[in-house]
Amino acid sequence: MQEIFNFFPMKISQKIKEQEKMQEENTLEEIRIRNNKPIILKYSNREKLITQIINTNDMLEILQKVCNNSIYSYQNQICNGYITIKGGHRVGITGNCTMENNKIININYISSLNFRIARQILGCSNKILKYILNMNEKNIYNTLIVSPPGVGKTTLLRDIIRNISNGIEEIGFMGLNCRGCRWKRRNCSSIQRSSTKWYRNKNRYIR
Repeated sequence: MQEIFNFFPMKISQKIKEQEKMQEENTLEEIRIRNNKPIILKYSNREKLITQIINTNDMLEILQKVCNNSIYSYQNQICNGYITIKGGHRVGITGNCTMENNKIININYISSLNFRIARQILGCSNKILKYILNMNEKNIYNTLIVSPPGVGKTTLLRDIIRNISNGIEEIGFMGLNCRGCRWKRRNCSSIQRSSTKWYRNKNRYIR
């Protein structure tokens, strides 16, 4: 968590830390920063409002730190609506969009930043790995992970990648990587994620 606190001005970071000390049994999932509004902390089972109003200067300082003091160099990620930071955490961005040829080319007047906190859950993909690995053909099924936002697609995907790399002794899968493995290189990148539609290939899908 400290790597996330470092993005905030001291007064804001301190407020969040104070609240965190009071939530021993709850897991912090999101920190929602909104211009001219109080901070919202989203936990696994509830939300907490912090009476610290964020002003425009605070917002700009946070964004500058997220972009390593070079907002221009992060322009492509900003136009995608989020920036991935160290630790796998994501910062969602809301603002006024500039469109060209039905494509976002810039987001300015940033009005909110949403820090989504990534957490590792070892073994969360163990039960579904048998639906992804084709042990007979030494292959990986094309797989699309589908769920509503915030349920854990990215967490699941990371554990799938860990298992594919390290292997699972219980099912006799020894693991693989793209360097020197006997499975085709393209298969190691064949797992995709989405929250908008179903995809089915070789009768394999996960919801």
